[in-house]
Amino acid sequence: MRKIIEIELIKIASYNVFRVLILLHLILFFLVVLVTSQLDITVPGFSTHNLYQFPNVWEYFPWVASWFNILLAIMIIVITGNEYTYHTFRQHVIDGLSRNQLLSGKGAVIIITAVYGTLMVFLFSMIFGFIFTRNYTLSVFYEKIYILFVYFLQAIAYMSLGFFIAVLFRNTGLSITLFILFRFVIEPVIRLFFPKHIRLFFPVKVISNLTPVPEFLSIFSGNTEVDNTAVDTYSLREMGILQEELPILINILLAAGYTLLFISLAWFLLRRRNL
Repeated sequence: MRKIIEIELIKIASYNVFRVLILLHLILFFLVVLVTSQLDITVPGFSTHNLYQFPNVWEYFPWVASWFNILLAIMIIVITGNEYTYHTFRQHVIDGLSRNQLLSGKGAVIIITAVYGTLMVFLFSMIFGFIFTRNYTLSVFYEKIYILFVYFLQAIAYMSLGFFIAVLFRNTGLSITLFILFRFVIEPVIRLFFPKHIRLFFPVKVISNLTPVPEFLSIFSGNTEVDNTAVDTYSLREMGILQEELPILINILLAAGYTLLFISLAWFLLRRRNL
């Protein structure tokens, strides 16, 4: 396995597109959180700077980073598409690697990339959290840190979907186009033909809901406890201001299931098709 990972790292390090997309991913995320942190909108009882305080930062930063998971998925599509374009998969098999090892190599790249994304969110969350939080305790610091794990799973799920599409169509440009269309157009349109409670179980919906929109009104007011004076998030969902969500545990299990499905389908195609 170590040899396979070394081969994959050597290959992706030579791809200019890989370096560009990783750098773009990092810069865009940093710019968004930096620029928004400078927008100090403060009125009596509300402040946007609350977003950058512990524990709110653990909720806000993964949500921002989740939008840039699209770039990570596109990066996996480009890497996989190059394997077909330059017949690298075929050459690896000729050199003695099995198709299971080819899949393991791409799986390792996906996990390593997800670790990078999670560390990025963690480090920036720590930096901004310590800058903007005046008084904090360990309990406040760790309160929502579990969302980092949820973001890690989400990044893997998006990249696994991209990998499956790339293996299915074996054309980089077509795969990127279809991935973007599926994410933003095809599935959302298909969901419209189903009842609301069924829409929550579609793959992109499940994956995107792993990092839902933060409850901004509660955060801006500095009130994260649910009491008589707090913002009632359930009422906001009933009004249609916030989208309905599945319980987090069910959402995690479904996202993990879809990820395994994407990887299994890609494995099936790699086993059955000519490389």
